[in-house]
Amino acid sequence: MARLLACSLLLVSLTGCFRMSLRSGAPRGGAPEEQTGVSLVVGLTTSNVVAPECQHGFSRVDVYWPWWSPVVYAATFGIVTPLRTEYVCAEATEAAGPVPSSHPPL
Repeated sequence: MARLLACSLLLVSLTGCFRMSLRSGAPRGGAPEEQTGVSLVVGLTTSNVVAPECQHGFSRVDVYWPWWSPVVYAATFGIVTPLRTEYVCAEATEAAGPVPSSHPPL
């Protein structure tokens, strides 16, 4: 019994974590903001985990599992996995030059 318990604890301690980071190199335009979303059916689809609030794009985006996410993942057999997104909006910068007339404004 002790051997089974030791193996179970070792197996649980070797679980990995999920983290994805994106750095655009743009200067930061504010404080970091957080949002919680979910990944459904073993990652086949996700809810919106990044809010479209940044007018000038993102400076930094980190998507990761919160500490309690593996518990929900195991309890739902991989159907639902909570994700946490932390993002920083980019500040407005001056354009490098005039937009050529062949490109319509966005």
